[in-house]
Amino acid sequence: MERDLNDSLKTPESAHPARWWHAIADARIQCDLCPRDCRLHDGQRGACFVRQNISGEMVLTTYGRSSGFCIDPIEKKPLNHFYPGSSILSFGTAGCNLACKFCQNWDISKSKDMDRLLDAASPEGIAAAAAAYGA
Repeated sequence: MERDLNDSLKTPESAHPARWWHAIADARIQCDLCPRDCRLHDGQRGACFVRQNISGEMVLTTYGRSSGFCIDPIEKKPLNHFYPGSSILSFGTAGCNLACKFCQNWDISKSKDMDRLLDAASPEGIAAAAAAYGA
């Protein structure tokens, strides 16, 4: 499914080379990450809103950014049988390839103004925060 979101050809500050894509005809690229197989012209974003064709390369526009952090009880997560009674550091980023009508996070998952929603979240920083909070 294609989205015409030629919002900007400017490379986002949080852009990072993406994997799982290939070039196709008409100077487009195809995302191979999910079953939607988005076929994108230069500047277009996929259905997830966070993978974008920039100059013929697939770029992840939210790398190292998070839409929120929370310390949760492990029982809320699919890993609820591991370390019962412990805490887990939950975090996520903007973007989603689904379009659920009941989504409680639609404002984050489909936002075109992701910069105001995201905080810095380097892989090293996330690991350090988890260790600091004993999660």
